[in-house]
Amino acid sequence: MEFLLGDILLAGVGWLYLLIRYRKKEAIAKVLAEEYEGSYSKAGSSLTLNIFDMVLATLLFVFLITFIFI
Repeated sequence: MEFLLGDILLAGVGWLYLLIRYRKKEAIAKVLAEEYEGSYSKAGSSLTLNIFDMVLATLLFVFLITFIFI
C-alpha cells in the first residue's frame, strides 16, 4: 500500500515503453510474460533504472575526464 503511487506511475511508464517498442499486442504479451513476469510495473522500473544508470555513468565519466585534464 505504501508504494501505490510509485507502482501506478511505473506501470504507466512500462505500458508506454512496451507499446512504443513492440506495437503488437501479441508481442507485448509475450515479452511481458517472459521478461517482466507479467508486470508493467517491473517493465517501467527496469526502464527507469536503465536510464538512471546511463545518466549517472555519463556524469561520472564527465567528472573524471574533467578532473584528469584540469
